[in-house]
Amino acid sequence: MSTNVTLTGTLGQDPELRFTSAGKAVASLSVVTSKSVKTDSGAWENHEETWWRVTAWEKLAENVVESLKKGDPVIVVGRSFMESYVGKDGAERQSLKVNAFNVGLDLKRRTVSVNRIVKDSGSPSMEDDPWATPVQEDAPPF
Repeated sequence: MSTNVTLTGTLGQDPELRFTSAGKAVASLSVVTSKSVKTDSGAWENHEETWWRVTAWEKLAENVVESLKKGDPVIVVGRSFMESYVGKDGAERQSLKVNAFNVGLDLKRRTVSVNRIVKDSGSPSMEDDPWATPVQEDAPPF
């Protein structure tokens, strides 16, 4: 059984990029989520840590690998599922996995500058889009 999830956590290692035999990019991420608890001394401690194996595909995979590093706070939206496998010791194990729809830096704990991706020339122009609204330069942005 799988379900949609949103994870807020930290990257446990640098994302790894590889390619399928069909040439599709796939990135593997390790994300830890936890509950932070303030101790009597005022220090914060992480409790209830859960490790998630996250997979991102195609352009998202390439952007994740180029943009994120170990220790970065991230937000992951995707579909979670439990995968069973046999470990090196022969014991059956289970792993929490997520196929990511979106991955981003958690801006609550970081600031970033954004490099916008320019759409290819094959995208429709405003003339081709009957729902497009021209932007008025003197109009407020809302």
